[in-house]
Amino acid sequence: LFVIPDNLKVYLSTLSDDSAAENAFHFAGRRFKGYGSNNYFNSGGAGYALSRQTLLEFRKVMEEHDCSPTVKTSMEDVMIAQCLRKQLNIKLTDTRDELRRERFHPFAPATHYTWSPRGDWYDKYNEEWGLKLGKDCCAPDSV
Repeated sequence: LFVIPDNLKVYLSTLSDDSAAENAFHFAGRRFKGYGSNNYFNSGGAGYALSRQTLLEFRKVMEEHDCSPTVKTSMEDVMIAQCLRKQLNIKLTDTRDELRRERFHPFAPATHYTWSPRGDWYDKYNEEWGLKLGKDCCAPDSV
């Protein structure tokens, strides 16, 4: 929906990119817990970023069965998360700030600001870590 390039650049610069370090593998975005067991993924609507090391490793395995290279679906966010998790054991990077406010947003800013729990898919996808509401919904350095 929107991106603030300067905020994205600054945030990504805080993540390690030391190719020799295990923590160089980042899959950053707005994490969701979908239905089913171990179905964690970053929202495609909010956008996500892969570190250089993650992308290099993904290129090596993207044709593997766990990456579903022949599946036709609009759920690329779920599929890439599944591939990174199953093939490379790369988990989601928690992108919230120190006050646990989100940096990546699947909806327009006003929607997040005025959100109230409805018991729908969005509430369920965030049940594990909760939703911050009102002025606490979004980090000042949202991307």
